[in-house]
Amino acid sequence: MGCKNPTPTFLTGGNLMATTFLTLVNDTLRRLNEVEIGADDFTSVIGFRAQVKDAVNASLHEISQREYFFPFNHTTGSLTLVSGTASYALATTLKIADWNSFRINYDADNDYAARKLKQINYDTFLSRYFERDSEATSGDYDQPTYIYRTPDDKAGFTQIPNAAYSVSYDYYAYHTDLSAATATMTVPDAYKHVVIDGALYHCYMFRDNSQQAAQARQKFDLGIDHMRSILINRFTEIRDTRMAYLLNTPPGNP
Repeated sequence: MGCKNPTPTFLTGGNLMATTFLTLVNDTLRRLNEVEIGADDFTSVIGFRAQVKDAVNASLHEISQREYFFPFNHTTGSLTLVSGTASYALATTLKIADWNSFRINYDADNDYAARKLKQINYDTFLSRYFERDSEATSGDYDQPTYIYRTPDDKAGFTQIPNAAYSVSYDYYAYHTDLSAATATMTVPDAYKHVVIDGALYHCYMFRDNSQQAAQARQKFDLGIDHMRSILINRFTEIRDTRMAYLLNTPPGNP
């Protein structure tokens, strides 16, 4: 049996991301046999309960950083190109960009055509287009055809744009710290227990309880592995070649 196109499957439907920061912290406190926090007191807590808030964010950060392509980290960025400017900084939360996803959006008001930009590497830009772009004047600018990643992680466009084109792109973002009690995590609710196991690990380390920390760490790592298996390691198409082999086997051959 052969497998084809092992690309990530993005799960975006349904209410999968509703657990609040307050719930995560209080669930962790209960596991530690500690007093829970009320919504009105959430921003003002100190001491160990403040440490639990930090531990929840630390757990979410680690989950985010352990895998590039978790679908709940997927988002869409945008740029507005400037005539005569070739390179642009990307979103501040960007972990990794999908460089094959950059596209110029259709603009009916200005009659700008939509275009899927082709990715080239920086060496190709230098060898084929750098001299042309360096010598270009405003009359040579045009709608870009190619996108490339600069050494400082900016997006470079060639040809140099001649107008304020709207560009969209897909990327995977880092976790942003939760702060308000009502703030919700991006991790699906089904994996709330993984977030709490990670928070417990950090809390036990804070308490110098190495045995409990080791147990929580093991559960946390196993939970992330399960998340990776379920959310990422999927196949959009499976092809069975056994029948084709039998049909093409010459008569008399096994």
